Amino acid sequence: MANIKLEGITDVRRILKTASPEIVMSVNQELHKIANEIKSESMGLVPFQDGVLRGSATLKIESSRGGTLLKKFTVAYGGPAAPYALVQHENLDFFHPSKKRGGTSTGIPGETRAAKYLEWPAKRKQMTLVPRVITAIKRVMK
Repeated sequence: MANIKLEGITDVRRILKTASPEIVMSVNQELHKIANEIKSESMGLVPFQDGVLRGSATLKIESSRGGTLLKKFTVAYGGPAAPYALVQHENLDFFHPSKKRGGTSTGIPGETRAAKYLEWPAKRKQMTLVPRVITAIKRVMK
């Protein structure tokens, strides 16, 4: 196979427009891993009193629209209690006792149980998403 240069999201989009099923499968597998990592990391950060919110974590997998075979992965919390999950996620002033801080702080988003429990893991993975997808593509193109 010809040596194809892949450096960024533009190159990834170009390749995926005409990608073989093997490339699409490899990319879907990598995206699934990333979504699972986000879910797992967020479960360690979600405010925890009785464990109900943590236990509501889901990873939904759907077929994408628009003719592509890529999957859509959605990590969510709350189910029927989604409004509660949203308030807990967005309110930076709520008290979420932190074992690391002796139980007296509101927690540090992205480091301890606190607000933004899903946003911070997603932001951290966003930085590595394109390189990981490129690696998944190259793994098949060898």
